[in-house]
Amino acid sequence: MPQEPQISGMPQRHRQIFFWTLVLVFVLLLPTMIFYTTGYRLIFDSDTETTMVTSTGGMYVTTSNLDIDVYLDEEQIEQPRLFRNAYYIQNIKAGQHRIVVQAPEVHTWVKELPVDPHIVIEAAAFNMPTTPRLRPITEYETSEGAAVYQGTGTTSTIFANATVTEAFVFATTSSVASFSINPEYEFVETLFGTSTASTTSVFAQFIRDMDRFRFISPEERTATTSTTTPEVIERNGVELLNRGLELYAVWRGSENGIPFYFCVTNANASTTAFRYGQHVANAVYATSSATSSPLFLVDDRTCRSEIKLDRLRQDVYLFDFFPGSSDLVLLHLEDGLYVTEIDDRAWQNTQPLYLGEDFRAIIENDIIYIEENGNFFEIIPEIES
Repeated sequence: MPQEPQISGMPQRHRQIFFWTLVLVFVLLLPTMIFYTTGYRLIFDSDTETTMVTSTGGMYVTTSNLDIDVYLDEEQIEQPRLFRNAYYIQNIKAGQHRIVVQAPEVHTWVKELPVDPHIVIEAAAFNMPTTPRLRPITEYETSEGAAVYQGTGTTSTIFANATVTEAFVFATTSSVASFSINPEYEFVETLFGTSTASTTSVFAQFIRDMDRFRFISPEERTATTSTTTPEVIERNGVELLNRGLELYAVWRGSENGIPFYFCVTNANASTTAFRYGQHVANAVYATSSATSSPLFLVDDRTCRSEIKLDRLRQDVYLFDFFPGSSDLVLLHLEDGLYVTEIDDRAWQNTQPLYLGEDFRAIIENDIIYIEENGNFFEIIPEIES
């Protein structure tokens, strides 16, 4: 009968040597780990042939598309994503850096941001299709669900400057017996019939009030002040409103939950202008004495509670949050639909979604509908991977 193996314990002296060896390794590595995790790096300078210690920061960039390329100062970031829709870029030297997010068939997003030692700066990129993508919504559809267009229209006339995302056919006869009624068409038709979707300026009431007050006395002006409530739209603590002839995004939530783009570091007028742009410095220091939009500190950052939106010096017919986002705003301007970011650090990226001067638009349940030449469409802002 074979004997069972006997395993003897480690001698007491060996255990003590092993334990203190691990303690020594930990003590020696701890400063290095702290040194590394706080952003310090050993960098070899090929010009001077010397090794130096430098402090670095990081950048966390979220993206709206999956198949995109990210560049930092014209160098493509090859590292994999941290998450499905985000990049975490490490070991960035302190200073101004340009981040570019681009891909074929979408508009390029660019932002120049300051990176501070030991701090990770945030940014949210977005990329709209360069060619609009429309889903047709017709009164009738085939048994396979394809949209049916009747009359003498052609693809080039109905989708002159866009691509279509679903199948459609042109009826060769006026008979509709072989087609089924599309219930969505009636719903969308009702939306445009009962809504205020039009090409009327959102500033119309303000302009009318200004015209009415122009030639009257101060006493009469006080007596006839308009009581019209401005349109206000809110999502995730951010409120969109029009004031005078401008649009603003205003933070209404708690101070600790304020989005990163409302805040700046190094709250000094000249430094802020260099790091974020003169318009940001003007906005920050203009609000410092305004009771309606005071400044406050959050984690050593100076935060303002409102940001003016760039309307490209055009009239505004519609403004709302872009579907699924509280950081992007949809604007119907004189020459088309645009998507703009609230983040105005460096500049506000604004990208066209659908261009044209003779259509109406409306958002319902986070879906963008347009009506053009009697036809209804849904705008699809994403490109599938």
